[in-house]
Amino acid sequence: MPALVIATIGAPREDAALRAQGFEPLTVDWDPPARGDLGVVSLLTRAYADDEMEDANREALGRLDAARPHLVGAGLAGELVPGLEDRTILHPGPPVEWEHVGPPLRRALIAAVLLEGWAPDADEAAAILERGAIALSPAHAFGVAIPMCAVLSPSMAAWAVTDEETGIDAWAPFMDPPTDALWTGNHSVAAIRRQRLMADRVAPGIAAALGQTGPIDLAALADEAEAMGDDGVVEHRAATMLLMRALLDGLATRALDAVPPITALVSGNDRFALPLMAAGAHAALQSTLGVPRSSLVAAITSNGTDIGVMLSGLPGAWFTAPAPIPDRAEFVEGASPVDAAPWVGDQGLLELVGIDARLCLDLDEAPSVATAIVSRTHAGWIGEGAARTPMAPIRDALMTLLPVPGTSG
Repeated sequence: MPALVIATIGAPREDAALRAQGFEPLTVDWDPPARGDLGVVSLLTRAYADDEMEDANREALGRLDAARPHLVGAGLAGELVPGLEDRTILHPGPPVEWEHVGPPLRRALIAAVLLEGWAPDADEAAAILERGAIALSPAHAFGVAIPMCAVLSPSMAAWAVTDEETGIDAWAPFMDPPTDALWTGNHSVAAIRRQRLMADRVAPGIAAALGQTGPIDLAALADEAEAMGDDGVVEHRAATMLLMRALLDGLATRALDAVPPITALVSGNDRFALPLMAAGAHAALQSTLGVPRSSLVAAITSNGTDIGVMLSGLPGAWFTAPAPIPDRAEFVEGASPVDAAPWVGDQGLLELVGIDARLCLDLDEAPSVATAIVSRTHAGWIGEGAARTPMAPIRDALMTLLPVPGTSG
């Protein structure tokens, strides 16, 4: 006669109690959908039963699979990005007014004002921004991806990316090394001088090199970099080196004078390729925008005050919650969690390609975005961590996407 076996399902305490009594249970690792939240379970029941949503997601995923973003150019943002006019600064995340901007992003915005020559000093730059004399706009509305605590103004250097399958364009700022970097919320003389160097010498040199090499396939570059050890999110050391290798012949032939500043910029800058790869992901994700009823996540991004979520089926609609403080953090010597500013940046674009809002709610596990941590009290990078996306904006977005029960469409 077979021995008695006790099976447990999602009951770790009962497992422990049985083992204490000499029984070895047959355990089944299981959690109820949405951790048993009946309101969310009801929402998911409707979402999973929606045939139109299934069809929409298949179409959106097909567009992502077909995406082929390529690096096609570099230059001044004001000349590359349509609609980026004088007295406009782009920032990551959903819309935010100056009075609600957190300290790190405030410092980056002040740096842009000083770089553009719109104010003679930091105090006047802050006063101009407070008066609303300079337009602040989410980068997403311009097709721009801005990782970390950076901004983009007309005189800054920018990458230009095109998806060769769809023709969708995307752009991103250049990223400087972490010391005295604008993306750490720094508006020092050194930070602004480096921005000018990138705009005046580095970006034109790369544009000239691309004139010889032709467009660079970013998906192929990302695959090779991952095979070499990059995580594709925070770690872009291999991608940076592969990018330089692809450009090297063109630089040597057409822009030899740009080699010294490019070498200085890339040296010690493992994230040089990060904005470029984020622009590639952004171009691919934009191809899914406007697919009716698609529950794929097209953007999760933060301005340091609010985190914003956008679904493919609801283009232009932001669902927000307070920006999270990164956790699971490793800090530089002398820094601690109390020094950390809330997450800011578009680097989440690299982690959410193909993510379904329904699955996030089902597992009660929203994307956790790897990010550098900047100080809330002073300019500077103080560590690495992961920012957990709140569930509320994902739930609210899915509720808005679904038709009200008893209605059609």
